[in-house]
Amino acid sequence: MKATLSCWLRLLWGIAPPLQLNSALPFIAEGAIHLPACTHWRHHAAAAAHAGAHLVYSPARFDGSGLGSIARTLLALLEDARVEALAVRELPGLARLWRPLHTATPALGAGFEALLERLARALADPGYDDPDPWVRKGHGLFYLDARLGLLALRTPTELREAATRLGHDIGQMRLQFNARTYRPAPAYRDDHRWMWAADGLTVAPPAAAVAADGWRDDAAPPPDGAETLAFHPEWDRLISRLRPEWCRVAEQPAPAPPAGRSAAPPDGAAVQAGRRLQAPLRAPMRRAAALRRSDHGDVFERDARVDWCIARRLHRPAEARVFRQRRRHDGRAAVWLLIDRSASTGSALGSGERSVLTAALQAASATVCALQADGVAFAVLGFSSNGRHEVRPRTVKALAAPADDAMWARLQALRPGGSTRLGAALRHASRQLACCRRGPRWMLLLSDGEPRDGSVHDRQYRVEDARHTVLDAARRSVRTACLVLAPHADADARRIFGGAGAHALHDLQQLPRALQRLFV
Repeated sequence: MKATLSCWLRLLWGIAPPLQLNSALPFIAEGAIHLPACTHWRHHAAAAAHAGAHLVYSPARFDGSGLGSIARTLLALLEDARVEALAVRELPGLARLWRPLHTATPALGAGFEALLERLARALADPGYDDPDPWVRKGHGLFYLDARLGLLALRTPTELREAATRLGHDIGQMRLQFNARTYRPAPAYRDDHRWMWAADGLTVAPPAAAVAADGWRDDAAPPPDGAETLAFHPEWDRLISRLRPEWCRVAEQPAPAPPAGRSAAPPDGAAVQAGRRLQAPLRAPMRRAAALRRSDHGDVFERDARVDWCIARRLHRPAEARVFRQRRRHDGRAAVWLLIDRSASTGSALGSGERSVLTAALQAASATVCALQADGVAFAVLGFSSNGRHEVRPRTVKALAAPADDAMWARLQALRPGGSTRLGAALRHASRQLACCRRGPRWMLLLSDGEPRDGSVHDRQYRVEDARHTVLDAARRSVRTACLVLAPHADADARRIFGGAGAHALHDLQQLPRALQRLFV
């Protein structure tokens, strides 16, 4: 049974967490899944699939401070429903495994635990319509569109707010609840002890699970659990559609160097290169930019004009802001530096000993020196991936953080490993950058130019998703560019970023001219 369940988890999620059949109830602890020893295969499979969904889709832990037992129980139920909804969206057959195990009906009663079971079924089974107003309210808070499976609650903060609102209603109804004797229902669901790691329970966050290929990230989660979790869509060229919430992106601070190894400031070559970069970068960082979709101007905005024509043909209200005007930015620019640290960047450049990642770090150091000297706000992220469930941006420097010794230490500590889910990394960074209320916004990728990912064998799939992301960033007024550091590897980059948006860099001395060409 244990070997069969392990294969089951590999087939479903591509993960291989430790599996123990030694408990009375299902639970997750220290990255391992614990299941009852004696039960039917259907219950074992349902419990293992549910726990695997937590390992794939849930954040490392939840903040339970300030929440009572009722709100915590509701938050756990909503998180169960969220991960199962995401899992069913990806693997629809799981619905046939989980839904028959939800058997709650109004005949169960109107106590709090009965309402929990009825709400769990309402969120899991689209064919079940519960008449209770509280259950209907929970269903309305959870879904934007239940028929299409569109979730309204996607982040821990949103889940917490919904749980608090529902818990307040339970308090108003004066319903009793004994947290000590409560067990989640249906019985295949775990007891959520992993969610409250701060309470001192013997658990570790689900992110501690090891991937099926045995690869483990070199950046362990920080003690304070400072992880930002996001789900981003991905463009599927075969169906010409975005797959919603397809990639799980877990951003964490980049690791510092090992103990006893001090960080060195940028060397003289990087500082000199940075000085040469100041003049080429200064003009594009402060230049005027187009104000799109304005209600007046000298020229038409093409996309807005197309939208206007479509709306008129469909007899819908048409947006009149179809012009473009140019204005001088009041604020300074914001720049995102993205460093590809996938395994392929560990390969040597030509016949020398320098790797692609080493060249990327040298170029990044010079660019950072120039941006810092000119007072331009910037952020630095290194990224890699292990399939779409595990895209890992590592923050070397946040936009508001200082460029201090700690930043240089994190930059120098970046090491190659994993794959390149380029589209997800670009989409994650561009959407953060689009929220910056500044002047020009730029995103510069330092890479070997090839978006590799072992879980996707169609090369053009990866290229087209990244290209779609670049076009989406442009619609958000974020300009993107790529410096290709591997020789003869810029074909994919030119397809993704356009001929003017990609440049092959063979020598650090060429960096000023390359950036001037990309940014002007």
